[in-house]
Amino acid sequence: MKKLYILALLTLSGFVQAQNGTTNILLRHDNKPIDFTKVTAATLQEAVEIIIKSSDEKIKKIVAANPQTISNILVAYDDLDYELTGLGMKIGLIQSTYSDDVIRKAAYEQDEKLSVYGSSLGLNEPLYKALKKFYVAKSSTLSKTQKKFLSDEIISFEKNGMKLSAADRKPLEALNKKLIEFGSAFDKNIAESKDSLLFTELDLKGIDAESLNSWKRPNGKYVVYVNGPNNIKIGENADNSKTRKTFGLRYNNRAYPQNMAVLDSLLYYRNLYANKLGFRSYASYALVTRMAAKPENVWAFENDLIKKLTPLVTDEVKTLKAFKKETSPTESDTLYGSDFAYYSKKMLNTKYQLNKDEVKEYFEMNNTLAGMFKVYESLLGIQIKPVTNMPVWDAKVKTYEIWCEGKKAGSFYLDLFPRANKYTHFACFGISPYQKKGDSETLPVAALICNFPEGTANEPSLLPHSDVTTMFHEFGHLVHRLLCHPEIASQSSSAVKRDFIEAPSQFLENWCWEYDALKLFAKHYKTGEVLPKSLFDKMKKTQLVNIGSFYIRQISLGLTDFTYEDKYEETKRKGVLQVYKELALLNQMPFDDNNHMICSFGHLNGYAANYYGYLWSKVYAEDMFSLFQKNGVMDTATGIKYRKEILEKGGSVPETEMVENFLGRKPNSDAFLESLGIKK
Repeated sequence: MKKLYILALLTLSGFVQAQNGTTNILLRHDNKPIDFTKVTAATLQEAVEIIIKSSDEKIKKIVAANPQTISNILVAYDDLDYELTGLGMKIGLIQSTYSDDVIRKAAYEQDEKLSVYGSSLGLNEPLYKALKKFYVAKSSTLSKTQKKFLSDEIISFEKNGMKLSAADRKPLEALNKKLIEFGSAFDKNIAESKDSLLFTELDLKGIDAESLNSWKRPNGKYVVYVNGPNNIKIGENADNSKTRKTFGLRYNNRAYPQNMAVLDSLLYYRNLYANKLGFRSYASYALVTRMAAKPENVWAFENDLIKKLTPLVTDEVKTLKAFKKETSPTESDTLYGSDFAYYSKKMLNTKYQLNKDEVKEYFEMNNTLAGMFKVYESLLGIQIKPVTNMPVWDAKVKTYEIWCEGKKAGSFYLDLFPRANKYTHFACFGISPYQKKGDSETLPVAALICNFPEGTANEPSLLPHSDVTTMFHEFGHLVHRLLCHPEIASQSSSAVKRDFIEAPSQFLENWCWEYDALKLFAKHYKTGEVLPKSLFDKMKKTQLVNIGSFYIRQISLGLTDFTYEDKYEETKRKGVLQVYKELALLNQMPFDDNNHMICSFGHLNGYAANYYGYLWSKVYAEDMFSLFQKNGVMDTATGIKYRKEILEKGGSVPETEMVENFLGRKPNSDAFLESLGIKK
């Protein structure tokens, strides 16, 4: 998931061509694809100037409205939010995907400018008073979704300082500006990190021939770029422990040392900002609008999981350590972090007779994409169609449309492979939000920005099963965004609470572990043979292997983030690296003091005090999946019910109510604990 701005209103940005008379391609909402090849630095600057001016005019009209009506208050405010959101999305995409340094730099600058403007709206007292006056006067006549929309906005205003005096609010704008600047710098340093390592053939023993050929240089040396796919490849396959350690450290140290100082500043100003608002910590401030509500609920949730998972982790590390000693008797008896993926893969091959490289051969990139589409189509009652009339920002980007019940629901882009200066992880980026005004509809547009391994001239892109799961996850975000067509545009999929937003995507990961789904598309890239049931059964037997270690790492990252944001003084006293080190030891492996992964941990900006939300969401995701386990994992009726009750609702219905409507009962954690191999 892409970064979230400081205030609830900071997801704002854009303006309609018909309303502002501009021909700026970033400000249109006419369902015509944007020609990204024509975007320049001037385009970005002009768009932001126009949107700020037009938004100021909108605000004046809202504040002056008399008498107040649904049209001139609620609809007008939703329009303001919608127009701002659209431009912010486009700028976010450009700064995260464009190779051109000038355009990308302009995108970062204009993003900061727009964000600062958005933060000022959260402190606009006349705007707040106009909304609250209307809400108080008309609440009894509003629909349930209208009341929720206005109530959520008013809570956001008050959370961000509207209960303070004007004098006490004054410092907040400057603090917001600082937070935006440092947050932007944090992201930019990660995205623009460029590095490579030089190895010999001996250093790379264990790596496949195709990769070696692509890395080899005329002098006989091998240049390996530091990116996610290469980190996995070397971490799992390089026989030389020094190679694994060296490359893993270099990958973890992206944006080091620049982001050490940036992170310190981010945490300082977040804590100060929260204190100015009367909150004990930034986490207390952030959780006001989350399902968890209070920090103590997050601590209890995470600590309970630590208690349940620690015995599993102990057994897993003990087993893997013994396996290392048995297979590499000349190596150190200690199991290091750089050993984990390597020996895990070897153990799967030896103990469980599961060859992960053999599994990859059934998941060629293009066939897997087509198969994933088939699963989603069957499950949700939708159609996915490739299109060729959408200009792209890079020649390798693919374009599609989603149709639902005979109507086009939206369009999307797939940007699949790594390249210089591109966003380095996996995320769904909105490009244009949905809006309906009278008989006119603006359909949503989004993009998946990914970093999957790219094929070579002799071998196509073959995905490890973990990457297939990632693909299903991210596409879950995308269908959520494109299938949600709310009456109030601001109640889109991104309006659900931050600690629930991962549930619809995590939920869909489950189909990667169901043979009834995989047999529809998992075929050998050379022979076309369907994934044998015998091979799938081996995969299934390993689903819970090292599951404790996987989730304890999620907990350690979630608690690193949460400690930074809820225990700032302790973090300041110890230092950010020491906090990370202590929590990383939950993995029960030695910590390398040269590891500065927090510098490239992008969620520390966009998911501040919310990384715990991945596991919090997982509780709901597994509970929802339990209904499919009962009715049949490819049951279309259950899938369409899920589409209607969860995906299409967006932020228009409280999250627990959505889940209850889908399940027909109150949610519980039974299925979640079972998915971790934990008995009640």
